[in-house]
Amino acid sequence: MRYLLTLSFIFMAFKAIAQSPNKPVDNNEPLVSSFVKAFNSKNIDTITEYVDSHFSNESLTRWEGSGRTRYIGYTMNMALLHNTLKLQNTERVLSDSRTRLASKVLSLNTGLEYSLVLNIDEHNKISGWYMRPTDLGEHSIDAVSESAILTTLRQLTDDLAQRGVFSGTVLFAKNEEVLFAKAYGLASRRYDVKNNLDTKFQIGSMNKMFTSIAIMKLVEAKKLSLSDKLTRYVDRQYFGAGDFDKITLQQLLTHTSGLGEIPGFAERQTTIRKLQETLPLYKNMKLNFAPGSQWQYSSTGMRMLGHVIEAVSKQSYYDFVDQHVYTAAGMNNSGSFDIDVPVKNTARNYWYSVETKNITENLMMQSVKGGPAGGGYSTVADLHHFAVALLNNTLLSPALTGEATSAKPQLKSPNYGYGFSVRGEQGNQIIGHNGSHLGMSAQLNIYRDKGYILAVLGNSPNAAEPIVFTMNKLMQAL
Repeated sequence: MRYLLTLSFIFMAFKAIAQSPNKPVDNNEPLVSSFVKAFNSKNIDTITEYVDSHFSNESLTRWEGSGRTRYIGYTMNMALLHNTLKLQNTERVLSDSRTRLASKVLSLNTGLEYSLVLNIDEHNKISGWYMRPTDLGEHSIDAVSESAILTTLRQLTDDLAQRGVFSGTVLFAKNEEVLFAKAYGLASRRYDVKNNLDTKFQIGSMNKMFTSIAIMKLVEAKKLSLSDKLTRYVDRQYFGAGDFDKITLQQLLTHTSGLGEIPGFAERQTTIRKLQETLPLYKNMKLNFAPGSQWQYSSTGMRMLGHVIEAVSKQSYYDFVDQHVYTAAGMNNSGSFDIDVPVKNTARNYWYSVETKNITENLMMQSVKGGPAGGGYSTVADLHHFAVALLNNTLLSPALTGEATSAKPQLKSPNYGYGFSVRGEQGNQIIGHNGSHLGMSAQLNIYRDKGYILAVLGNSPNAAEPIVFTMNKLMQAL
């Protein structure tokens, strides 16, 4: 099926539930134990039967009727990632008149501890579920040091690769010095081509950082202001009814514009190579909320910034970013390549498809060309170059670099700056971005206060998460 959901979508859909007093329940709670049993089977027929019998009708018909297939696919891909979950304890959590069963589980493949959450409706049916790592499990170390972190990183990535759940590249550096870099798995299962450190991987939403830098370059050149309205650069005639003329560039950068999905884009993404080709699709686009009133992740907003860059620079988005980001940072192996052009040394993406009932190469369920919101390619070395250039203020002035990479709570964007995720507390702040799509997982983390950089690129589902979580926990303790 064409619209199977990746981990990031499910996770974002259900993780934001307010905490409330917990009530311990029996570890043999039937719904949890039966879910774990079906999960551990790693059998598509068993998982399908479980979803059909234990998930609510509302969840199965969600997302324009594709909910059933999405949950089956998500569950199967997660089962293949973890292999076996060991159930440790469960709590019943009541929140906003909703019930969830939150279980502590240990993953056999990753060695990490996770919170497995089943959201339950009034009929004791599952309305959604997700997992998120919570503790280091078997990767805990008594004395955290740089050498201990490197040992753990090396062992973890080796183990994940040997267990067949990580295929990709990893780089860890202290400022400009690379401390660890290694490639694992296959770039092409079809032709048995191995990944190497120069393999170009899809990076998903990491393109948003590059779009942000491009916009800030135009600010630095005094060619635009972040208070400018979007309709100053994209003609109002392309939009339908709504407050589109109130959207500012700042709101687009911080995901507070209210812009929703572009109707019809998914059906046409395999043929769209230029930004202008999407202009006719904007007429039916809706605003999910009043511009500036709240935060909601919006790839559409970043695409609009691509139009702004083209209007102001009089160059294509791709040429401008190539000149002012990739070339300026020394990123010689990065770009928004056409996926049907045989670019050398690029990795294919692989995931378990419910439609084929097999590990499947994602050839058709993605845009033919990346753009301002995502879909480009890079290497771990290039991402390291980008991080160093950013920290050294090579791309922007110190003031604008700081502005782009600082959270904007005053703009209702507490964990996001201008195209950059901003997380962690004072002394342990992490800036960067993730990327995910069917069959790929990527992350760039810049531990700004401690001077370390982590880049993970994978061409298997959710490949980056165990590595990134482990490194974040260890870096926090360093």
